[in-house]
Amino acid sequence: MDLSRFISKKDSSEHITPKRLTIVFAASEVAPFSKSGGLGDVAASLPQALAQRGHNVIVLTPLYGHLDPKAHRFSRRLRSLTVPRKSKRQDQLEATLWESRLDHGVQIFFLQADEYFGREGLYGDGDQDFEDNAARFAFFSRAAVEFAKDFTLPVDILHCNDWHTGLAPVYAKHYYEEEFAQTSLVMTIHNLAYQGKFSPDAFDDTGLPKSYASESELFDDDGDLNYLKSGILYCDRLTTVSAGYAEEIQTPQGGAGLHENIANRSTDLEGILNGADYSVWSPDIDRHIAVQYDIDTLNGKRQNKAELQHRLGLPIRPTLPLVGVISRLTKQKGIDVLIPTVSTLLSDLEDERDGFQLVILGEGSAEYRDALEELQKEFPTRVVFCSGYDDPLAHRIQAAADILAVPSRFEPCGLTQIYAMRYGTVPVVHSTGGLADTVADLRDDPDKGTGFVFDELTVDAFAGALDRACAAYRNYRKWRPLMVRAMERDFSWHESARRYESLYLSSHAEEEESAAQ
Repeated sequence: MDLSRFISKKDSSEHITPKRLTIVFAASEVAPFSKSGGLGDVAASLPQALAQRGHNVIVLTPLYGHLDPKAHRFSRRLRSLTVPRKSKRQDQLEATLWESRLDHGVQIFFLQADEYFGREGLYGDGDQDFEDNAARFAFFSRAAVEFAKDFTLPVDILHCNDWHTGLAPVYAKHYYEEEFAQTSLVMTIHNLAYQGKFSPDAFDDTGLPKSYASESELFDDDGDLNYLKSGILYCDRLTTVSAGYAEEIQTPQGGAGLHENIANRSTDLEGILNGADYSVWSPDIDRHIAVQYDIDTLNGKRQNKAELQHRLGLPIRPTLPLVGVISRLTKQKGIDVLIPTVSTLLSDLEDERDGFQLVILGEGSAEYRDALEELQKEFPTRVVFCSGYDDPLAHRIQAAADILAVPSRFEPCGLTQIYAMRYGTVPVVHSTGGLADTVADLRDDPDKGTGFVFDELTVDAFAGALDRACAAYRNYRKWRPLMVRAMERDFSWHESARRYESLYLSSHAEEEESAAQ
């Protein structure tokens, strides 16, 4: 398959907006208010980048139980949002809307429906998903449609994200075909591994007519109700978060059971790399780190390294590379390969001056937490495991580490390796999805390489890449140019926002033309 249409080209234009669009961006999480992964970052950054290009962007997200509207100084909208849960007007729930603003004039509305969202946790409690997630996110999908339909301005684009909004295109086209005739429905797949799969018994939670229960569009080959599949089939345009991932999800190996559905929509699919918000993730302005620095003041990175080693109880060893891991603790992230790789490399050390130190920050399954705690006990002067997610600590690790390890089995885009490069933290990554798209191997191109890439997710291959990185670190005359090249890479949202704008305009033009016929 030709990848050329997925690959971005350099944009030499200024921020010129051919047409000002009104865009409703519906997402189940928006940083810093709610976040479990990269979706939260994207849902905050992309709308702001689009607003910078002159568009009117509105974000809709749930008001979860941990969010106190008064503490955040949200404004309560006088008019509530009426959300039918059956048919066009049946079983209605009045949901309160709270309003705030992101930078660049982006309005953000928080949907308060305590029956569904007024609890701690976004999707579950610990390792356990909430039993009513089918109902919770059917409601959020319907709310997004009602919000866009009743917004004060005509909405040109309803941009849905992941399975949590997968039913929105279905509701829009079933109940409001005329009202949405000139609104383009865009669906972004951030991670195909999470599809919103539920028992067929959960169909009643959708509120859709029984006729949909007999149609295969809403169910996958396993017989499960599948929210993401529904969105893929009913949206007008489909995007995902890197060119490599757009290719992978059309294959049996990478399509997680939906490859045929996605391949059938290949002409409507575009891979657009996520961007980095350098107003948050940049060492020259980072408020979380001990010493701010840039390319010209790289000694500041050494100071951050010493500060983190001291903070975490590691020996302060400037000549020993510090490897960072910031990750969910799941099989997707390759944690099952990371643990034996680290154990093998550290067990085989013949000299204390060899090897590396490792700092791991992550939350996930008890199995991996227990294994990482054992690894820390086995190598107390080499390994520190910090359970949970701590945003300031994530920033400190990026600033202090020499190397960032990302051994993901698959990675739609990956943001940690993009952030790492801005901090001069050299990535070691598995060659998959967005990791392969963003990191150039030093061995393949000594003059342009920005990291170390390994092709097979095995202990031997991962260990080999880490060994290469550690060996390169010990030659500072070669390591410093590698750091500088990584720091000079620009993954800002400008180019990605331009490509989304182009997709929106093309799709909206098609909807207008179709409505006029």
